Order: sequence, then structure tokens, then C-alpha cells
Amino acid sequence: MKNLFLAGVAVFAAVILAGCGHNVIQYGDGVGFDASLNPENYTVGFNLRYGKILSAVTRDNVEIEVTGKTDANGDAGPEKSGSTAVTTDGTLKVKIGRQINGAAADLIKAGADPDKVVEALTKADAPSQTETK
Repeated sequence: MKNLFLAGVAVFAAVILAGCGHNVIQYGDGVGFDASLNPENYTVGFNLRYGKILSAVTRDNVEIEVTGKTDANGDAGPEKSGSTAVTTDGTLKVKIGRQINGAAADLIKAGADPDKVVEALTKADAPSQTETK
């Protein structure tokens, strides 16, 4: 049983550590709870929130546009029915452009001309065109 548990932990660790971390975008709306650990001074943080939250960890050449609108009517009085109206609306747009991979970065570090590397990558992505005469 102990070996099965250790094998499960090893598989879990391999999946987590080998995962790709490019362009991670998380959007939440409503009640949320976050826990964090600051590795510089080993302090623990807890956050209870209500509302919209956007967390984005992106590589180069990414555009993120968030728009939001909130309309709240908190008037309370004898003429009101006792209910307050709250409406929220918004959009999230993400545009991911050309991102250079590790092989291209290695070529540039080795001394290749960056413009020629990008040109070669752009040519490889372009649809093939044939001329007819």
C-alpha cells in the first residue's frame, strides 16, 4: 500500500512539474478564496473576495482587454420594496500573437541573426502560395 501511495505521489509530481505554463489566464466572478505563500520570507496569505478577478501569466506578444460595468441601486426607503438591484456586465478579449519557442531562442543565443530567425518562422507559418502562368 505504501508503494502504491508513493507511485501516485510520483506520478502527480511528474505531471505538475512537467506541465506547460504558457499563457495561463484565469477569470473568476463571484465569491472566491485564495491562499498564497511568499517564498522570500515564508509568509502565508489568505484572501476572501467577492467580485470579478482576472489573473494572467503570459509570455511575450499577448494583448488582454477587460471591460466591465456595474450598476447598483442601493436606495432603501419606505417607497422601495426592500430589494436592491445589482447588475454586472463585462467582456474579456485575449489576443495571442507570434511567440518565440525555445529552439528559436537557442539559435539567437548561439549567434544567429534575430531578424532572419523571425523571418524563417514567419515563412514557415505562411500558407503556401503557388503561382500559375
